[in-house]
Amino acid sequence: MKIIGRAAFLELPPGTLYSKYSPCMFGAMEIKGETLSNDFYVQSISDAVACDSSDQFSEILEDARNTGSSFNMDFECEGRDGFFDQDELFAIWEHNDVQSLIQRLQQVIGPAGYPTSVQR
Repeated sequence: MKIIGRAAFLELPPGTLYSKYSPCMFGAMEIKGETLSNDFYVQSISDAVACDSSDQFSEILEDARNTGSSFNMDFECEGRDGFFDQDELFAIWEHNDVQSLIQRLQQVIGPAGYPTSVQR
């Protein structure tokens, strides 16, 4: 992993896995999309709820909280970052970091498979 500034980050290709970084604190893991001058597209991972609007996003999460229902995730839906902090830092997941994460996630699934339902 390495930590870089915004200018260097904007030069990175789409598909770069990263976390926003402030000294000793990492933000959510995200995937960089295309650069748009001084902005860029981003694919959220931790809150990538499959929905058609911000209202539906809230409704889905409220229903899940109240009823324990499951909901789908959408890892192919990007949005603009929209923050223009020139001093912003990014922790870039390098190839070996991503490989290690994939291996760990495969361990979570394991030979018996991941639980298909979780009790409330």
